[in-house]
Amino acid sequence: MSSSIKSGIWMLFASINFALLNTLVKYLSADFHLSQIIFFRSFFAVIFIFPWIIKSGIKSLKTNSIKLQSTRCILAVLAMYLWFYSISKIPLAEATAINFTAPIFGAIFAIFLLKEKIKYRRIIAILISLVGALIIIRPGLTHFNLFIFITLIASILMGMASVYIKKITLIDHPNAVVFYMPMVLAIVSFIPCIIFWKTPTITSFIFLTSTGLTAFLAHIGITKAFSSSDATFVLVFDYLRLPFTAVLAFILFKEVTDFWVWVGGLIIFLSSIYVAYRERKTSSQESTTLITAKRL
Repeated sequence: MSSSIKSGIWMLFASINFALLNTLVKYLSADFHLSQIIFFRSFFAVIFIFPWIIKSGIKSLKTNSIKLQSTRCILAVLAMYLWFYSISKIPLAEATAINFTAPIFGAIFAIFLLKEKIKYRRIIAILISLVGALIIIRPGLTHFNLFIFITLIASILMGMASVYIKKITLIDHPNAVVFYMPMVLAIVSFIPCIIFWKTPTITSFIFLTSTGLTAFLAHIGITKAFSSSDATFVLVFDYLRLPFTAVLAFILFKEVTDFWVWVGGLIIFLSSIYVAYRERKTSSQESTTLITAKRL
């Protein structure tokens, strides 16, 4: 099997797990407090990561910049709370389409925080992606939706966090990059989880645990996909998150995806592909901003 086919299958695997994760969160949010869901998602993600840490050794968790790790974790905490809250309130496919802007915002922040040189082609792609977001949101044409705005803020924070992850990957072991975020999230959400605790049934417990498992599997899929092929090829399969999510949302929640969500999501997605292509062509490294924006 060629590396391109392998990477496509891994990204398909990641897209399915991301869709399942978001669907689980929306389903569980009807009965459980957000902090309890986030605690289970983070705590069990740490548990599933642990075999890799044991294999590489505890020294792999050493960080060379507490400041960078702390900033990334703070952004991740805010982003995840806002993201999980927003998908509990608006149609899943709509939230997913808006979330395609996260890598674009990552590219914007990379210009200022990483001092990356800005090219006019990237500016055009970023502007086009923002047009795609406006098509989905349609300000002034529909009533103001606070939850869509919150989804956008979550995506902006994810994009900002991706820039710090890009910095961390240059100085820390991959285990340190992956481990600290869910660990901090588990710690931060622990007390609110106890305060708002609701004892789950066996089925609910399996679903809550599965949030950590699907997040872990999605991140494995992304890592394997981008290690096997070029970013511009792999990102093509990321758009499958939208139809997977739309199908699950329709089956479970009877949500019908608006036509303009598909249009806007496709525009944003194609802009992301173009930014990845240009970054890959002008750099010897993969477009890590686009990759890491999906590692929350």
